[in-house]
Amino acid sequence: MSLILNSYAFSKDVPRNRTIIVGSRGITPGEVWSPYLLGGNHQKGVSFFYEPLYFADNLNGRQYPWLAKKYEYSKDAKKLTYTIRNGIFWSDGKKFTAEDVAYSFETLAKLGSGVRLGGNYKTFIKKSYTSGSNKVVIEFNVPAPRFHDEVVAQKGDSGFFVVPKHIWTEVSWPEYTNYNDGKGPVTTSPWRLNYSDENRRVLDRVNNCSDYWGCKSGFINLPVPERYVWLRMEDDTSMASAVIKNEIDQTHDLRVELIQQAIKKNEFVTTWSGRDQGPYGLVSWWPSSLYVNNSDPHLSKKNVRWAISKFIDRDKVNDFAFANNGQISRYPWPAFKGLNSITSDIDSIGVDTREYNPNESARLLKSEGYIKKNGFWVDSNGNKIKCHIVAFGIFSDIGPVIAQTLVNAGIESSYSEPPDAIDQLRSGKYNCSIFGHNGSQTGSIYTTLSMYTTDSAQNWWNFSNNEYDELVKKISTSADSDEIKNLTNKAMRIWLSELPDIPLTEFFNRFAISKKYWMNWPTLVTDPYMNGLHLHTGMAFTLFRLQPTGN
Repeated sequence: MSLILNSYAFSKDVPRNRTIIVGSRGITPGEVWSPYLLGGNHQKGVSFFYEPLYFADNLNGRQYPWLAKKYEYSKDAKKLTYTIRNGIFWSDGKKFTAEDVAYSFETLAKLGSGVRLGGNYKTFIKKSYTSGSNKVVIEFNVPAPRFHDEVVAQKGDSGFFVVPKHIWTEVSWPEYTNYNDGKGPVTTSPWRLNYSDENRRVLDRVNNCSDYWGCKSGFINLPVPERYVWLRMEDDTSMASAVIKNEIDQTHDLRVELIQQAIKKNEFVTTWSGRDQGPYGLVSWWPSSLYVNNSDPHLSKKNVRWAISKFIDRDKVNDFAFANNGQISRYPWPAFKGLNSITSDIDSIGVDTREYNPNESARLLKSEGYIKKNGFWVDSNGNKIKCHIVAFGIFSDIGPVIAQTLVNAGIESSYSEPPDAIDQLRSGKYNCSIFGHNGSQTGSIYTTLSMYTTDSAQNWWNFSNNEYDELVKKISTSADSDEIKNLTNKAMRIWLSELPDIPLTEFFNRFAISKKYWMNWPTLVTDPYMNGLHLHTGMAFTLFRLQPTGN
């Protein structure tokens, strides 16, 4: 076992070369094992226990049928039918059936925002029921041709998580942790909970093929790794040191210079883009932007927001923050293959959100009555425009650069990482922030557009525009591709005029991988079969593909 785990006692010994160890940031109580718990999480191994109907990797547009073997829409996109595989069973011995799936959909539609991730289900699902022994039918309130891709398929930080009806009918979903006095969740997966607290989580694979439906039915072999260990590691330098020493197999996101150091010092270390060149990571579905509170007296003015945007030289930001290993973002959705046609359509509007033009910034501010006094832009009462950025450790590279850029331009700014940063964003009690977007990933940008509607729980910008809201509402009920394209174009014209949110860069998951003990990690230089970062839902899929090196 790794030296990093020597102080921990486990119920059985598993050799280091049969163990996957990952280092990660963030605190989640050891009792939290439900993705639907209010205040809960699907990361840190939680999603391992909730096998999907489909795995998906929208970076490359791939999907992998899992608990379901196919799906089919009705012609009007108001009905979606899944065919569930035979031979699936829960870890307590109960048979997994289509009833479990239908119950999960129905309950989410009933509870809605009363549980984590429930909002879309309540909005779209009219009812869900079984048909025959292995089919699940979802009837929608309106046409929902993107429901499978955007809501159901497990990808990145989103997806549908099936629960066992015979257990969850007896619990309160918003409060249920699924810890079960340390026994962990009843699951269809090959993983069982060994131990968890806020600093480490240990999952053990079942020993026998007969204990996992996938292996017993011949669908897929058991994963070769016998143990999965998640370790909380808040310090980036310590995390880099651990992967250099092969004490962990994968890191959380690291700064470019730490990635380069790890590659230089350990011949086994690689990244998504390999060892020899940047960007050392994969484009996430989480493009980063400068969040501006649209309810702020100054930031509520679109000319002020546009002025701030044009003060930012994004090429220099890329140079200073990422050693030119970053990628500038234009819109609040990622540079994914499945969204390329939409991006091209919006490009035709002719608005460049990346433009660096401080002279135009000055003109815009003067048009709003601001003057520059003692190096800062102030209104007629002498009040400065302020953009104090509250953010998180993953933005420690870009955050200080943006803050200093704004100060140099005459906007009062600073950068900090307070422990309550996420609460400040959620409550609207912030000035500026840097954060990402868990929005659209393929086919349509409806999910992203909906984030900016007045009543959206994800509208942390406090943006409100009635015409925009109506357009997005019409998109949600249309099954006509030409109409959706037209409505999307109109909505984005408003968005680009108002600029409620200032695009900065694509967010790259830059994580280091040690190939000392395990090979066949997904990378661009081997096979990019899945988003391979351990935080995301695809990690459970990746574990089925990893093979031992023999070290």
